[in-house]
Amino acid sequence: MRVSVCLPTYNGAAFVAEAVRSVLAQCWQDFELLVIDDQSTDTTLDIVRSFADPRLQVCQNPQRLGIPRNWNHCLGLARGEYVCLFHQDDVMLPENLERKVEILAADPTVSLVHSAAELITDDSAPAVPSDWMEDASENFIMPGNRYLRRLLFRGNLVCASTVVAHRQKLLDLGGFDEGLGFACDYEMWMKLCVGGSVAFLSQPLVRYRWHGMNASHAYRFERGVEECLLAGRRALQYYVEQTGHQDEADVLTDALTSLAKPRRWAAELERGKAWLEEQWKNWRRVAGELEQLVGERERTLQEQQAWVSELERGKAWLEGQWKSWQKTAGELERMVGERERMLREQQAWVAELERGKAWLEGQVRNWQAKVEHQQSTIAQQQSTIEQLQSTTARQQSTVEQLQSTVEQLRRQWVPQPLRQMVKTSLRAMRSADD
Repeated sequence: MRVSVCLPTYNGAAFVAEAVRSVLAQCWQDFELLVIDDQSTDTTLDIVRSFADPRLQVCQNPQRLGIPRNWNHCLGLARGEYVCLFHQDDVMLPENLERKVEILAADPTVSLVHSAAELITDDSAPAVPSDWMEDASENFIMPGNRYLRRLLFRGNLVCASTVVAHRQKLLDLGGFDEGLGFACDYEMWMKLCVGGSVAFLSQPLVRYRWHGMNASHAYRFERGVEECLLAGRRALQYYVEQTGHQDEADVLTDALTSLAKPRRWAAELERGKAWLEEQWKNWRRVAGELEQLVGERERTLQEQQAWVSELERGKAWLEGQWKSWQKTAGELERMVGERERMLREQQAWVAELERGKAWLEGQVRNWQAKVEHQQSTIAQQQSTIEQLQSTTARQQSTVEQLQSTVEQLRRQWVPQPLRQMVKTSLRAMRSADD
């Protein structure tokens, strides 16, 4: 195994997937990726375990170790000749391992290779320090003793996630100083400068994410200055142990101590600057909120003006409707009066009709009574007629009998007196019929 990429993680769910993906996409394939989780409480482990790749190994510490101890734990688990301690929120560009392994393999005197990094900044983070990273515009390999002085006087110019170094050399140095929370890598790079050279690639091969959750932000001011001073002194002590140059180390220590004073002032100024920037951000935020409120107020006023215009139009419409309603109400009132008058007339007509009906019913009853009387009279008359007809028939029969008798008498030459008596009888019968 040529390279071990160690990825210490702790609550890195936001960016760890991109970090793992960028390592697995390296042009250089002879590597292992060790993810050593330091008791994350978010979904970091679930995300990492979702990658199915034989080069990936995942381990979780049984208890929280913190950054320096977890880095040393990574070194203890790594098996590669070279090691890269990568950050959970950074991105490794495809040529990163290949370019750096080539330099280490070509020159055994090189203790470490680091490179420029492309910053991914976030508004939540403080301003990036101007001297935070190596700013050389050309590639170089520099003798370690010279680069040691550069680091002592300019600060930590080495971005940890860009470093590829000999794993054994890190182990021989006892790993990272666990008493240094911030400057443990700074001390290590200075120690690696003793007895070896340092290579730098000016091409950015890592994207470094500078955001508000970077652990190093807690050491931005005096605390960071003191840790860097302590790291420099320990590195110089190691330098003396390896070279015996005590006088040179004393001079460098004095210079470092003297330099710490303006660095403290600079930290104080940086703190003041950070405070001012924070106040400026707060002011900008408040100003933005006020501007937003003003804009909202203007928008509200415009809306209210629009509402007033709508209300005015609505009022005019309602007034027109009111006039129309009043006109309609007058017409309805007239129509109601007319309807009431018509109803009264109709009621009078109905009363008249009722009286007419009653009169007609009375007339009908009278007519019916007259009809019944007439029918009774007619029936009586018919009975009388029938009786008269019967009497007439009898009289006719009697007449016929008389005529027959007369005829017989005439034939028999009835005497005159008898004829006279017959005529008298006949006249009497005719008078009775009339």
